[in-house]
Amino acid sequence: MNRHKLLRTSLGLTMAAFLAVTLAGVNFATGQVAVKAEDVIGTWELVSAKDPKTGAVVSDASNRLEQMLFTRSHWSILSMRRDRAIVKAANFAKLSPEDKHKTNYALIWNDKDQQVFAARGGTYTLSGDKLHQTETIAIRTGRIGVDRVLKIIRLDKDTMVAQNEDPPELAASAREYIYRRID
Repeated sequence: MNRHKLLRTSLGLTMAAFLAVTLAGVNFATGQVAVKAEDVIGTWELVSAKDPKTGAVVSDASNRLEQMLFTRSHWSILSMRRDRAIVKAANFAKLSPEDKHKTNYALIWNDKDQQVFAARGGTYTLSGDKLHQTETIAIRTGRIGVDRVLKIIRLDKDTMVAQNEDPPELAASAREYIYRRID
């Protein structure tokens, strides 16, 4: 009788160990559930942005340069279209005050009123797989103080895939962003 009890206990422990290893592997394979600041700290460069419904790429590294930086409590983004005008300092110095104003405006907005340069930053908090970003500085001042949310879909040492979950007042199109760590 003791022999059967020992066998059942041994089988039970073996099964428990098997399940623990299997479930740990499943959790790892499906992605990280709780993101920590240590996981995102560093500099990330945009690889692409796509429409998650259609899969169409709306922006990528060939037409836009974007870097997102995270510290323990703050974040910032610098982004520009690669076809953005470049004005040499010597040429800018020769312009009239009115032309300098027009030139400066054109460095942020093109002639179709599309933003060609963006800069913003603020604080962030993490809650599970949600990255809450509150802008404290931005070119578009309507974003200041608004809680923007990125749902982190995949995060590993080198890659972050996130989808925006903007509040109604920012009602931008849904985007899935793929970033690669550069630092």
